[in-house]
Order: sequence, then structure tokens, then C-alpha cells
Amino acid sequence: MSGVDTSTGNGVRRDKGSLCGNISAARRALLSSAAALALAGGARAEPAATTPLPAVRVDAPQEKARPAPRPTPHANVRARAVRHAAQAPRAPAQPIAPAPVALRVEKTFWDSATASGVVLGRGPIGVQGYVAAGTSSATKTATSIMDIPQSVSILTKQQMQDRGSVSLGQALTYVPGVTVVQGEGNRDQITIRGQDTTADFYTDGVRDDAQYYRDLYNISAVEVLKGPSALIFGRGGGGGVVNRVTKKADGETIRELGFSTGSWGRKRATVDLGQAVSDTVALRLNALYEQSYGFRDFFDLERYGVNPTLTWRPEENTSVTLSYEHFRDHRTADRGIPSIGGSPVVPAYPASTPINSFFGNADASYSKVDLNRASLVVDHKTDFGLEIRNQTVYADYQKRYQNTFPDQPVALATGLVSIDGYVASNPRQNIFNQTDFTYKFSMTPDIRHTLLFGAEIGNQKSDDWRDLSRWNDPFTGPRRVNTPFWFPSVYNQVFFTNPNRRRHTDLDLAAGYVQDQIEITKYVDVVAGVRFDSFDLAFADGLNGQQFRRADNRWSPRVGLVVKPLEELSLYGSWSRSFLPSAGDQFNVLNVTTASLGPQGFENYEVGFKARILPRLYFTGALYQLDRTNQQLTVGPIGTIIGDTRTRGGEFGLVGNVTDEWQVSLGYAHQAAAIMSAQNAGAIGKVVPSVPRDTFSFWNRYDITPMFGVGAGVVHNSRFYPTIDNAVIVPGYTRVDGAVFFNPGKNFFGLGEEISAQVNIENILGATYYASAHNNNNIMPGAPRSAYVTINARY
Repeated sequence: MSGVDTSTGNGVRRDKGSLCGNISAARRALLSSAAALALAGGARAEPAATTPLPAVRVDAPQEKARPAPRPTPHANVRARAVRHAAQAPRAPAQPIAPAPVALRVEKTFWDSATASGVVLGRGPIGVQGYVAAGTSSATKTATSIMDIPQSVSILTKQQMQDRGSVSLGQALTYVPGVTVVQGEGNRDQITIRGQDTTADFYTDGVRDDAQYYRDLYNISAVEVLKGPSALIFGRGGGGGVVNRVTKKADGETIRELGFSTGSWGRKRATVDLGQAVSDTVALRLNALYEQSYGFRDFFDLERYGVNPTLTWRPEENTSVTLSYEHFRDHRTADRGIPSIGGSPVVPAYPASTPINSFFGNADASYSKVDLNRASLVVDHKTDFGLEIRNQTVYADYQKRYQNTFPDQPVALATGLVSIDGYVASNPRQNIFNQTDFTYKFSMTPDIRHTLLFGAEIGNQKSDDWRDLSRWNDPFTGPRRVNTPFWFPSVYNQVFFTNPNRRRHTDLDLAAGYVQDQIEITKYVDVVAGVRFDSFDLAFADGLNGQQFRRADNRWSPRVGLVVKPLEELSLYGSWSRSFLPSAGDQFNVLNVTTASLGPQGFENYEVGFKARILPRLYFTGALYQLDRTNQQLTVGPIGTIIGDTRTRGGEFGLVGNVTDEWQVSLGYAHQAAAIMSAQNAGAIGKVVPSVPRDTFSFWNRYDITPMFGVGAGVVHNSRFYPTIDNAVIVPGYTRVDGAVFFNPGKNFFGLGEEISAQVNIENILGATYYASAHNNNNIMPGAPRSAYVTINARY
């Protein structure tokens, strides 16, 4: 169960575990090349000779003795191709050209890799349009989607481009069972299967848990792996994880420029340049610049990024990848509008105010992040078949944000709104090292193993500083000011001179894990593994001088069974556990009380199916129950209680090609998440925040001609509650999107370019809706009708 079934034609061989993609295609190409070489003669055509030429012998320089390598699948294919060509009838020999001719079946690694589908790094495999036939992220081995006992949603590059998604939040809007939360206007925040998180984000399988908004300029795919995934990813990830897969220097020649403009003054430019500079070295550069406004008053955004990548292949079985990214995002921090109305028996709703109204002082509200991230990955396969992968990542996040926002509902008696504020600084430095070993062997001809074992070590240093607001006077001013509901923007001078937090954490972590994927004939697969994490966190409070230390050692097991009664159908069941230390996602809730608490626990039971109903069309479904224990639940602005929650739900998805011209991505999720027990008895039975009972999304693209296509989509979320008191209801909504695609082909302007253009329209029907919330009085309206034009030129 190490790869995609060869019958799919999607390029991962199950029984040999080759990295090369479609072996059959490679064999045919090599046979053709070898036969051509055997038949080839000189550099120019001449009449056939009546007698054969004498044999010519060319002696190469003597080579130093080297250990005989173990034959690889590629070597076997090449050998068979050469033998086949040698046995073919020979054409009459031709005169030999005077100049020596170097004959090679494979010109460079990059040529052979491109032809055979080699994928550098981990991520989706067998990608064709909207569909990926497998991934190496879910198990750390190249595995068919049909053989993964877990619900997986993969957003390919074309999916995201066709929908006009430029940020992670936009891309996740179309994933069933995932709710994009407001994140206080300064970070990505989501709820997966009833579990809220700001930290379960990864880049190429390595934790990327700082709080900021992520762009997609250097991303080839986004993977959403649902259910606890601690075996592969470590702590957290109770509801699932989101993994961004970056673009790699794979030797492909790329000269791509993109420009986008449209509503709210968008000005966005991207660059993607790549090529092989030698037989062993390839380079790639992705870059971005964007300056835009928004439909909300005073909103401004500027971000840019640059990501150079180098891949060096010193020998056939070794590759070294070095990558560096600098990314900067500066924007207005906007936390939306307050609620209004309500009583102990009647819930409140978002205030009826123009959707562009900014509540607070916009001049004093901003979010800034500067990211520097470097990674070094070394992959090697030994002569006896052991695959070794070592990845080291260092990331420095300089995050600071300052916000003013409504913190109470509109007062019905006076029509006043209370405005609060604070400034926070959250720098973080991460360093991680992961080492994986993968070995494939057979116990019997019908029982095959893909054994993975490895270790991870890391250190994370984080600060959480916060100063509260004082309005009008830096020393004696009040923390809050009131403003009339009909004049929500305030211009009072605000000072942040009231210290509230001076927290520092230093985390050391170490982990070891083992996993076995067992293929028992072609009908049954078993995935079983366990991970051990040692989590040692030191916490210091600079305001009161308190210091705590919390050490946790936890096992995270996973077991999955896949049964394949038909080649195109798999049924699975799985059980898994994960944990989250009592310090929380961002290590910022540790105190005297919580330091004595055990970690939060996650336990997931899941059954599902995956069917390939057409060669490039997958239909999947799952039912699950996810229990979370010892959870810290937020009550009010700063209060917490300890409780247990349970989420039960089901989901299904359809993705791929219905016809060659028609691609679809459809998903539906139904989930019920409730508090099962809590310190406060009044919270028992309440609905977990930001969990719509039903979510539905459907996007499809139809190419009417090779030059012209259209796209249409719909997103539906049912109503949800922003907090566990269930005192405010955010209404459900349905949004309709559309797109038009124009691809005139190559050399349209006579410059050797390939031009493509598209127009994306979001919220075509102009629905008024509320997209997300952070709490009862920070509710974000959805954007009105918006249109964007994107032009890409590839040379």
C-alpha cells in the first residue's frame, strides 16, 4: 500500500514503491528511444550501403572502481529496453559522421524525472487538473487516496487558480467540514470537525504554527487531513491539519508572470521562474507583491514575498533541496461588527449596520508580520532500498498587531457601543529536525510491508506581550470609550500604556514514531503505528515573576483497515488518538491552575469509503465521532472553564473529471458538536462555537472550446453560534460565484508567449451575509459582489 494503483494511470507504483510515476509510460518511452538509437546512423541521410561497416570501438577513459549498485526499477527498465532494441532487426548501417556523437538514453535527471513523474518532496501525487490520485503527506509515504484510512481533501493548484483563491482562507472556504473563523482580523483560524485551532498549519509537513495570514503565491497544493493526525504531525491536530505544499525546483523550465486587478483596488503581481542550470542543479524563484483595499471602511493591505529554491542532485539516488522565504503582510486589523438585541430566552443577532462600517479607530488598528523561513531537505536511497529523508527548518516570525474593536453588544436603551483595544507582540522562533526511514519488504509474495520509522526534535521560543488601551490620556484615560451605533468609527486618541502580559515560553520537544503499512493481497491493507512525544515547556511571567514548568510524555496511536472488494472501491475504518498540552495552541493559557492539568485528549472513530467511479473522478464519504477531553472553553472575554466535547458527523465529496471538458469539486458535511460535561453545569449541552450543522460547496469548470471556458460555484453554511453561551446567532448563508476563462494559446501576441486570462466574480447575486466571527461582538460581514481579472503569461 505504498503508492497509487498502477491501474489508475496516475503515476505511483504500488508494489515497488518507485518514485518515478507511471512505469509503463517510462518503459514505452525508453523502448522507443533505445530502438531509435539501435536504428540510428550518421548525422545526414545517405544511400544505404551494400555491405555492413566494420565495427567501431570507442574506449572511454578508465573509471575508478566503484561498488556495484543494487539494480533499481529504472535500471531494470532501461536494461530491458536495451535488450529489446538489441534483438530488433537491424537497419542497413549508414556512414558514420566524422564528429563524435555522445549517445545517452536519459539526457539529465531533470529530463527523466519530468518524463516519469518524479515528485520532489512530499505532497500530492498523480495530479491531473482538480484531482490528486494520492499523497505522501498522510503517511509520509507515497500512498494512493484509495489506501488512506482517513478523510483527505486536496486542493490542487488548478482548483485554487480557477476559483481565484490567493489566500489560505479563501481556499479553505470550499472544503466541507472546515469553517474559516475570523481570527481577530490578524491571523488564519479555522474549525475542523468542531475543533478550533490557530496552530494546526504546516508547510511541507513541518509545523507552521505562528499567527498570521498565509498567501498561496508559492504553493502548489493545500491538503486538509481530517481527524487526529498526531502519529505523523505530533501534538494537536485533533480535528485535522492543513498542510501547504510549496513549489519545488524540479528542473522544469518555467517563465510565468501573473497580474490581477479588480474590486477594492486590487493590484497583485506574481512571478514564477524555474529551470535546470546543469545536469544536477535546478533553481526556482517565486515572488509576490500586492497592494489592495477592501469593502470595509479604511481597510488597507500590503504584502510581498520572495521564495528562492535550489535542488542539487549529486547522484541518481540523492537529492538536496534548499529553500528560503521572506514574507511580509501588513494590513488593517478589522474585527467586524457587534451584536444587538437578545434576552435570556431570545438570542441576539449581528447588528443591522452597513457592512462596510468600521467599529473603532482604524488609524490605531493594524497587523504586521515578517517571516523568514529556511529549510534544508536531504533525500537518499541506499543500494539495498532504505529511503532516508532528513529535513531541517528554521523559522523566525516577527508578529505585532494593534486593534480597537467593539467588546459589548449595542446598548438598546442608549444606542451606544463600547470600544476596547490593546496592542500585542507575538514573536516566535522555531527550529525543527525530522528524520524518516522507509523500507519496503515482502514477508510472502502476497504480504508486503512499507515500514516507516523516524524521529523529530525541535525548539520553540515564543513571547506574548500585551498592553491594554487608555483613551484620551496615556496615564489616567479609561480603557474603553463609547460611540453612537450610527457613528461607529472613533477618532479619539488612544494610548497603549497599561501592561497586561509579559509571557515567555521555551519549548523543547522530542518524538519517535513507527508505522507499518501492510498490503495483504490486493484486497486488504492495514495501517498501524504509534508515536511517542516528550513535551517540556518552561513558562515565565515577566509581570508577576511567576515561573512554571510542565512536562508531558504521551503516546499517540493510530490503526486503520482498508478493504478493497473491487479495484475501484475501498472501504475503511480507523481509530486514532492525539493530545494537546494544557498550555494550548499558542502556549498562552498556562497559569498556576492549568499547569497542574493534564493534556487535552482527542479520540476519533471513523468509517468511510472511496470510489473511483471514472478514471479521473473520485467519490468519497466518511462517518466519524470525535471526543475531546479536558478542553479549556472560553467564557466571556477572558474566562475559561474545563469541559469535554463531542462531534459526530458525516461528509462526502466528489472531485475530478466528469468528462474531458467538465471538472467538478463538490463537498457536503453534516456535523453536530456539543459540550458533554463542564465545570459550569449551565454549559452542558451547548453547541460548540463556529460549527455550522451543514456546509456545502460545489465548484465546476466546463471548457466549451480549447480557448473558452466557464466556471460556477456555490457555498452554503448553516447558522452557527460564536461562543459557548449560544447567546448570539450568526445566520446561515448561500453565496454564488462564477468565472470565465480565456486561453488563446501560444504566441498570441507574436512574442512566443502563452497567455491565459480569467474573470472571477464572487457573490454574483449580491447576498448580504456574515462569513465568520471571533466572539459575540466581533462578527465579520461577507464581501458584496466582487470581480477580479487575472492575466498569466508563460514564456
